Amino acid sequence: MEPREAALLSSILHLPAGITILSVHPSATELVIRVACHAPSMPCPECHQPSTRIHGNYQRTVADLPCAGRNVLLMLTVRKFVCSTPTCPYKIFTERLPGLVESYGRMTPRLIALVQSLGVVAGGQMGTRQADRTGIATTPSTLLRHLMQLPAPVTRAVRVLGLDDFAWKKRFTYGTILVDLERRRIIDVLPDRESATVETWLKEHPEVDIVSRDRGKEFAKAATVGAPQARQVVDRFHMVKNLSEVLRESASAPVGDGRKRAHALASHDCHVAAAHSCPREESPSGTSSQS
Repeated sequence: MEPREAALLSSILHLPAGITILSVHPSATELVIRVACHAPSMPCPECHQPSTRIHGNYQRTVADLPCAGRNVLLMLTVRKFVCSTPTCPYKIFTERLPGLVESYGRMTPRLIALVQSLGVVAGGQMGTRQADRTGIATTPSTLLRHLMQLPAPVTRAVRVLGLDDFAWKKRFTYGTILVDLERRRIIDVLPDRESATVETWLKEHPEVDIVSRDRGKEFAKAATVGAPQARQVVDRFHMVKNLSEVLRESASAPVGDGRKRAHALASHDCHVAAAHSCPREESPSGTSSQS
């Protein structure tokens, strides 16, 4: 490839300074670009002393942003240098190219940023299908792995908190998910569903005013001890689920017992739902008034 054409293509692909395109090999589904770094020296990552003595080189395959629906692969020639510092533990080191790819990376940073955006918006399976449509070859596990590398969001003050358990491994290990119901955002995930763990988290967040939970005793105990200032309500999902289970049981139970049990549960759940959707305000006299 002519130097002028290589420089023009490098500017189009926004390759970092010092990276030279050696050749381009297009196909129906891929665009393979052979690139290399021709900097005269490279600093040692340990002692930071520059070295010009080249020991050898090897090939790395790095995925980049797609082009016209085709996968773009950078065939990168990476050089190994000999460190000239006698006391340095790195006798031989590989050149670092942070503007192009990180050490042991298989994707460029800009492709990783795009994959993470797809994971945030669509998740693992849907994100992978969307990536395939745009020309990005990835898998759900790879997408989720890059998604887990994102920094945790800053937890803001939460007033209405939702508690529920979920399975890390079904029938074996469970955790607790905490949701800000006003912003409809997951704010934290706890490693288990024990009352002591949830109680500790609630004590660190005294701003919680309403706790929406299921009928489990562990969450009820945690909310009572950890957030005594908060009002506890049953979330709508478990309310409807419990009511439907009682109605199914009442169909096979004696007429009197089944009706009494269904009526009692329905009355209680309707009262809890009303309290959840219409919070009460305390009047100056100390009695509660319906807003």
